[in-house]
Formats: sequence, C-alpha cells, structure tokens
Amino acid sequence: MFEDGGGGGGREGQGEAPDSPAPWDPLLSPAGEPTVHDVSAALDDLATLQARIDALEGEKLLAVERARRTAGQCETALLAGEEVQVLRAGADRRHQLARRAFVADVATTLRLGEQQAQHLVDTAQTLTSAGSATLHELCRGKISAAHARAMADALVDLPDAPARAAVQAATLPEAATSTLTQFRARLRRARDRAHPEPFTARHDKALEKRAVFVDPAADGMAWLSACLPATTAHAAYDRLTRAGRAARDAGDPRSLPQLRADAYAALLLAGADDVAPPAAPATAPRPVKAAATTTAAVDDGGVPDLADQARRITPRVHVTVPVMALLDRSTDPAELAGHGPIDPRVASSLTAAAPSLRRLLVDPTSGTVLATDPGTYTVPAALRAYLEARDGRCRFPGCTRAAEHCDVDHTVAWADGGHTVADNLAHLCRRHHVLKHQTRWSATQARDGTMVWTSPTGRVTRDPVADPVDLTGRELRPPDAPDPP
Repeated sequence: MFEDGGGGGGREGQGEAPDSPAPWDPLLSPAGEPTVHDVSAALDDLATLQARIDALEGEKLLAVERARRTAGQCETALLAGEEVQVLRAGADRRHQLARRAFVADVATTLRLGEQQAQHLVDTAQTLTSAGSATLHELCRGKISAAHARAMADALVDLPDAPARAAVQAATLPEAATSTLTQFRARLRRARDRAHPEPFTARHDKALEKRAVFVDPAADGMAWLSACLPATTAHAAYDRLTRAGRAARDAGDPRSLPQLRADAYAALLLAGADDVAPPAAPATAPRPVKAAATTTAAVDDGGVPDLADQARRITPRVHVTVPVMALLDRSTDPAELAGHGPIDPRVASSLTAAAPSLRRLLVDPTSGTVLATDPGTYTVPAALRAYLEARDGRCRFPGCTRAAEHCDVDHTVAWADGGHTVADNLAHLCRRHHVLKHQTRWSATQARDGTMVWTSPTGRVTRDPVADPVDLTGRELRPPDAPDPP
C-alpha cells in the first residue's frame, strides 16, 4: 500500500521533520467536515478488512495442515538416522521426534513459541478433520480466527463424529454475533451435553493437567497463575478477597486487588522473609496475616501434607547484580534468571539476605572472565558462569527456559573434535538438546555467541545473544577471548 521513496522515510528520529506527513495521513481524515456517515464508512472498511484477515487465517490453517501431512509422509528424513538412540527407538518414539522437529520448524518459520506452534498445528489438524463446517466459515471470513480456535479446542478430544457435529450445530450459527467470551461459554455447555463420557470421568482426566505457570510482565513484574479445579480456584479467590476486605476494614490503604495479590504472596511465602511481598505503607496498620488461618486437608493415606511441606521450603531465585549497584553507585537494573530486569533495590535486598553468593570474576580493564582450559570435556566453573550470564536461557530460537535448568552442550561434539570454549558451548534445555542430536536439526555458533540453526527442511534461523552482558561497565568477554588492543 505504501512505498518507500528511498530517502529514509518515517517520522522524527528517522531523518524526517516531526511535522512531515506520513503516507497514511490522507486515509485517517475524511475530506471536508466529518459526519456520522464518515464514521460508519470507516467502520465498514474495518469490518471488510477483518473479514479478509480472518479468511487468510483460514488459508494459513490449510497451509499448516498441508505441511503436517507432507512431513508425516517423510518422517525418516526429519530424523538423525545414524544416531544410536534413534536406531533403537520404537515407531512411536520416532514419530514423536519427527513431529517435534516439524513443530520446531513451524515455530521458527512463524516466529512463534513452540507451544503456540503446537497449538496452531493441533488447531489445523482438528478443524480439517473434525471441524470442516467451522473452517469453511472461517475461510469465507464469516467468523473470526479466535472463534475458530475456540471451536477447535472444544472439538479436539470429542471421541466421535456425532458429538463434534452436535457441538458445531449448536454453536456455530451464533459465532458471528457473539463475543469470544460468550462463544466459549456456549461451547462449554454444548460440549458437556454432547460428550458421551460421564462428566466425573472427564474431570478426573482434567485434574491430571493441573499446573502453575509464571509469565513475565513489564517493569520487574510477573504473572503467577494456576489451573485448578473450579471449586478450589473459587475458594482460594474467596479467601484472598475476605483477607483483603478484613485488612481494608482495619484501615489498610491498599486497594482490594493489591491486597489480594499481597495475601496470595504471603500465603505462599510464609516464613520466607528474603522474598517477601511488598509491605504496607509505614502509616498503615499491619496487614491481616491470612497464612495464620490456613487449614490443610489431612491425607488419610499417610502422604505428607503438601501445604506444610511448601511452608518449610525457602524459595530460591537467581539474580545477577552489578557490584556497583550494590555499592549504590549505579542504577542499572539487575537480572532475574528466566525473567529479565528487576529493580536494583529489590536485588540489593535479596543479595543482603542471600545464604550464598557466586562470584563472576572478570578482569577490571577488559571485562574478560578468568581463563580456562579448552582441552578438557568438563566445563570449568569460570567458563560455566560466563556462559550462564551470556546465554540466560536455552539457545534454541524462541525457548525461554532459564540457563540454570539447561544442559551445557558442545555445539561441535567433543567426540568430533569440538573444544570446550565459549564459542563451542551453549545452554540447551533437555527438549532441544534431544532435538539437536536425534533429529535433522543442526546448529553452528559464531564467535559472538550467535547460534545458527538449520531445520530438517533447510530453513535457517539465527539466535543472537540477547543483550551484551555488562557487569563492569563494559562488554563481558569469554575466558578464551584475546586481550583487546
């Protein structure tokens, strides 16, 4: 739609005066005096564009399914057939490895996380095989891609065609006029009515999938969420709400959402003063100690009380703190492993209470980590510390698993002549470690730590080091790096 005139284009900061017109400006304001008709026309354009986008999303699902079926017909070409573990693997394991290699290829092609890519593949497979009516409406631009994904999620584990057809017949007519929240509620009811398996049996299976997740947020924050039985989740929320309201009644100035969050943290971290939740303002009464009223269910089978066990554990977090920040001579943020920057004041507080510290010693002028021996297979401590600081996470594109939970892998295998040096070592989580060695995924590493991955289909994806590690006011250098001029 818009052409680059070759002069750099763009607004302020891109070589053009702040008040220069952008190429889309004529589209943003109607000619003459605006009227309600102009608003209506703009909304009509919006609806038309959205329908085109949704139709393209349908075509994308068809392309994904075509790729999946093609990959399934050439599984052997996706595997590292010469690897002993692959040769010994059964048909199910080989199929699993090939699918894992394919999903990783989809993820890197579309710049998705692998869970997102897996969901995309599952959605395409479900709609093409069990939800053709839904996919047809999506490809016509009559329903949104989000509604189609919700339908796929509802259909994916329905065991027979009549049940799938019943769910689509009961809900699809309303998909075009319902919000996503409304549509999901209708889907849940329709699925429950159509499912031939008793609800209690399905609940028992769903219960096995309970889990807790942590996701990063901006400004040193994170989301902690849990998938729990509905009654448990609502009971927990009720307890947090009651504790918060009691604190408000006692004069605590914090908002109810803040009090719920702080009570949640207090319950989970009772006795762990080194990772305590934010305190109330100095003028506020002490918050209600909800943890003191916690009651735990007794397990008649002799299994130790999980809540009691959790209270006995001191939480552990890994934080990298520039020493100048500890001396109050820098305001640079610290790094929380698996998350990113955090407030240096919080990091200093954590460091003061830490039971132990691991020092990453560097040359004061060059920033080079202490030298190590490249002629040994075992990664020396100084080099391992550098790699953990450099990588921060698994080095497969898009993976966010913290380096401390990963293997240190020789990019060129030790048995093939690879050395134990920084530019031949990288952190890989166990999943991607297996992917590298047992499928046709391969990797090389540049001197600066950039990993270059090649998929079984020949697609190349680069994974550079996220950010220069700067603990001394200069770029951190690997132990085997030559001295700077």
